[in-house]
Amino acid sequence: MNLCQRPLRKKRGLLIAIEGIDQAGKRTQASLLAQNVRNLGVPVSVWSFPNYSTPLGRQLKAYLAGKVRLDLHSVHLLYAANKWELANELADRIRRGGVVIVNRYSPSNLAYGVAHGLPLAWLNSLERGLPKPDVVIVLDVRPRTSFKRKARERDLHEGDLTYLRNVRRAYLRLARKYAWKLVDGQQESETVRGLVWDRVYRFLP
Repeated sequence: MNLCQRPLRKKRGLLIAIEGIDQAGKRTQASLLAQNVRNLGVPVSVWSFPNYSTPLGRQLKAYLAGKVRLDLHSVHLLYAANKWELANELADRIRRGGVVIVNRYSPSNLAYGVAHGLPLAWLNSLERGLPKPDVVIVLDVRPRTSFKRKARERDLHEGDLTYLRNVRRAYLRLARKYAWKLVDGQQESETVRGLVWDRVYRFLP
């Protein structure tokens, strides 16, 4: 992998990150938000991280499935590097003027890393230079709700209730620090859809 590819160009579109703990409704709300944007005639695409189709993404998938053991620093290096694998493609998509909605992005690495006890400054340094999100939406749900929404086949992070509580606290703390937009994800899907739209539409190109 060559991280020193052509420099990332200045973006003209919009990058929206949908964040939250596991089973917060990120995938659903990313899809619904894309429908809203598409209805306005604005080009839009939905991405997800980790991207398990890449070489590093496959390593992360094996780690989350409990098939390999990794030092926590290595885990969060992989989360960051997984984005760098696709950084130029992502930047080009934004540069062309479209809206890119990402199910998990850099804020996830911060929240999950802080919950692991890793330094925030170090975590920030790993992804410095990647396209920055214009809007970060955090879908806030209680960890118990996460377990109710998916009771079985939870990955290494999903299955640790104590860790999820720490991740949620990290998201709330970082949301205050970085002015991320909190949305109550405990509500019905269509209600959450409206709340997300209220926080996003004014930023659309």
